[in-house]
Amino acid sequence: MENVQPGTPHITEQPIPFNAIKDSPNDERLSAAEMGHLWEMYLYNAAAKCQLQYFTAKTQDPEIYGVLDFALQIMNTRLNKLTQIFNTVGFPIPQAFNDEDVEPNARRLFSDGFMLVYIQGLVNFELVESLMGSTRAVRTDVKEYYNACIDETQDLFNRAGETLLRKGLWFKPPNIPVPDRVEYIHQDTFFAGLIGDKRPMNALEIFHVHTRLQTKMIERALILGFSQVVQSQKVLAFLSEGKQLVDKQVEGWSKILQDEDLPLPVTWEHEITDCAESPFTDKLIMFAILTMMRNSVTMLGISLANCVRADIVTAFAGTIIALQAYAKDALDLMISSGWLEKIPQAADRLEIINQSH
Repeated sequence: MENVQPGTPHITEQPIPFNAIKDSPNDERLSAAEMGHLWEMYLYNAAAKCQLQYFTAKTQDPEIYGVLDFALQIMNTRLNKLTQIFNTVGFPIPQAFNDEDVEPNARRLFSDGFMLVYIQGLVNFELVESLMGSTRAVRTDVKEYYNACIDETQDLFNRAGETLLRKGLWFKPPNIPVPDRVEYIHQDTFFAGLIGDKRPMNALEIFHVHTRLQTKMIERALILGFSQVVQSQKVLAFLSEGKQLVDKQVEGWSKILQDEDLPLPVTWEHEITDCAESPFTDKLIMFAILTMMRNSVTMLGISLANCVRADIVTAFAGTIIALQAYAKDALDLMISSGWLEKIPQAADRLEIINQSH
């Protein structure tokens, strides 16, 4: 007889492999996280599809056209997959955006290079959103959707980046000298920067300031181009306010790099034509600006977490606050115009109780 200690289980079976039990109960409902992320992804992809329909119709460079057309095919596939997932639970398909929101035959508004660099920015945002969605997904088909999105987006991002580099339209962040030894920080002046002497920017700070400034250069050109073609005076006033906001941010971040004798990213205003004919509805333009601002806030948060010099931290934090206020103005304008669909929300129990009595 084996000598087994009292109270100690005698385990003889091998552990059950992950996912080996196929007939266990499974909750097929979409969780709040899955529903919210998928709803957002549908709107983003529908808006991107409309923009790509116009971009592919206007692109003249065969190589850039190939990348943009590949992106358009991806958006069509994603919308179909999202529709299938929604149909499994009877979820109403968002109205989002369709052919009525785009005019592919409108005159060219942007150069081929700018259209590609703009789409690359959208792709980067969708990659971040897909990664967040995948960490919260439970249903198998939702996980598969996000895994496919991540793979496709990385492929598309790489294609766009390689094409822009070959065309001489994209430049990497500045180079700095390679350190000749390992060093430790021994003074709290490492965090200084608002007043008095400040240390040189470190490698991560250079990357984040340069990249955020690069994004602002693109945002400024996009706002300027949209300002030429919008129909509503309210939207035009909103865009004018946005340009002033971005101009201020570009000026501040440019000074940070210039004070370090570091090069600035390229500007894009010269890539806008004199077109005054809108290829998109004002509703789609407002959503594109709102998406752009949300992307900025998300990436600024990541940058903020990776920088420690006080003036840089203050600049990032101040920009986030300003962009959030501007995004609130965008939401107010879209609500008053009847352009903002309501994201799924929890049941209002009090309203249900009042209605039933």
